[in-house]
Amino acid sequence: MTMRTISIRLASPAHEMAREEIQKQVAYLSRAIANARFAQDGAVLEFDAPEGSARALATEVEALARRIQRGLRDLRRKVVFRSAAADDPRFPGAGSTAGIHPLGPGQVALAGVPLRLFRYFDRVFEAFGRPWDPQPVLTPTLIPTRVLAKCDYFRSFPHNVTFACHLPEDAPTVESFRARHQDREELDEHALSDMQTPEACLSPAVCYHVYHLNQGRAIPANGLTYGVCGKCFRYESSNLSDLRRLWDFTMREVVFLGPRDEVLQRREQSIARMGRFLDEHRLAGEIRTASDPFFIAPDALGKTYFQLSSETKYEISLMLPGAARLAVGSHNYHSDFFGRAFDTTITGAGFMHSVCVAFGLERWVHAFLAQHGDDPARWPEPVRDAPEFRA
Repeated sequence: MTMRTISIRLASPAHEMAREEIQKQVAYLSRAIANARFAQDGAVLEFDAPEGSARALATEVEALARRIQRGLRDLRRKVVFRSAAADDPRFPGAGSTAGIHPLGPGQVALAGVPLRLFRYFDRVFEAFGRPWDPQPVLTPTLIPTRVLAKCDYFRSFPHNVTFACHLPEDAPTVESFRARHQDREELDEHALSDMQTPEACLSPAVCYHVYHLNQGRAIPANGLTYGVCGKCFRYESSNLSDLRRLWDFTMREVVFLGPRDEVLQRREQSIARMGRFLDEHRLAGEIRTASDPFFIAPDALGKTYFQLSSETKYEISLMLPGAARLAVGSHNYHSDFFGRAFDTTITGAGFMHSVCVAFGLERWVHAFLAQHGDDPARWPEPVRDAPEFRA
């Protein structure tokens, strides 16, 4: 297949937030689109595509960019913390690191130094929640489709969903499937039509289980706090890229449920603690306003604009080589959305409000290795002297 680079000159240069949203969303227009990037300070949008479909894709990409620029208008990002290292970022680890093994699209195995670093971040982020005495919870990988529907996921993020399917309890169907696949190495084109309508999906966020757990309950007036870690799954098409964007990744979260002022106060406390963490680990980055990857819904741009302008989501954004960024975590305020969705109230008050503080562990590994290299002897003291690396 012959690929060519498509260059689109925008009517006006895209500002930084619009660029981020365009790059997030353009991959979902077609699997044929690859390596979307900006040139000339946001004035030109480029991507790679097959020769035969380049013109049609260029029309779609240009229309998407125009919609996003119009929707975000002059909105600018708010930065609530910038680390000391961000003024002079260094990237001694920009090369490949032993111990990271790609096994499939968005799927990796970790060993050696990256695995030990993964375990370090898992441990310290579990400890991160201890000042609020979180209740630990082990959640399943599967989540019922009816629960995701309550979370508005099928309307807001259908492009990310990974469905869990199975064959029906029907002997002829099962035998037909077995016979067709006894000598095949991949599923055939009829496999999906054999499946039952999915009853479950692979969970895209572990906090959803916490809201489900409290469905129909009245929680204490001073709220509840949970510490939870689990596998998450979000399909991101051609955006899938090494440890930065995985289909199968690990999320550790601290989830606050309670009155509005209480959960927002805890979010502020968490942001302050995370700022100290970045400086202690000499990590170049910021904590700043961001948005979720809304895409296809009619009100997607309205949701994005609201999230960015109302500061409901702050991402922990670490710097990478080539002026790139990586969101390794977030502080999300959901108002009383999940309280209403799951009929969870506060004793003596109205619906529960919620905040989740989330850490994508594989992303932390990637950003840390990029900024500090893979030699533990050269790392910041908190990591170098950690139990995972003393040997």
